[in-house]
Amino acid sequence: MKPIDKDCRICGERIYLRPITVEDTDMVLEWRNSKTVVENFIYRKPITKSEHLDWLKNKVDKGLVYQFIICDNVENTPYGCVYLPHFDEENNKAECGIFLGENEKRPRGIGAEAMKLALDYCFEQLDFHKVVTRVLAFNKASLRMNEKAGYTQEAYLKDELYIDGKYEDVVLFGAVNPQH
Repeated sequence: MKPIDKDCRICGERIYLRPITVEDTDMVLEWRNSKTVVENFIYRKPITKSEHLDWLKNKVDKGLVYQFIICDNVENTPYGCVYLPHFDEENNKAECGIFLGENEKRPRGIGAEAMKLALDYCFEQLDFHKVVTRVLAFNKASLRMNEKAGYTQEAYLKDELYIDGKYEDVVLFGAVNPQH
């Protein structure tokens, strides 16, 4: 994949997605390392500033990962990130993930709207055939969010990951491009 256009803006009803920048680093680290995100994230290790900057330089800037900041359409308030961390060009598919910062002003349903915008972008702009996402089975809010965004549960993986001293189930969701 080629790096995402810095002027890219994916507009929705209440939010838009814009490419992540180096200037977002402190905010993204605060979100990503927050207790709420870590508890619901598959990858639990805290991210350091140098690791994040390395991620931007060696993944995002090279087009190996697409990462967007979710922003409010009216006030430009940032709410979180939606990202495409794995492109599988041979099978014409991608993976999508999301994390939201803690913000009491964040409207309900923003996560589903962001995931839907990313899904539409994958289908309409990148012409992927399929997009998948993985969710820890205990994260009921994320399960509902993915269904609202247009994903369908494809698999329930029992004891899939060993996290924090116990095995956790993972739900695999997928969406197939209706144009294919």
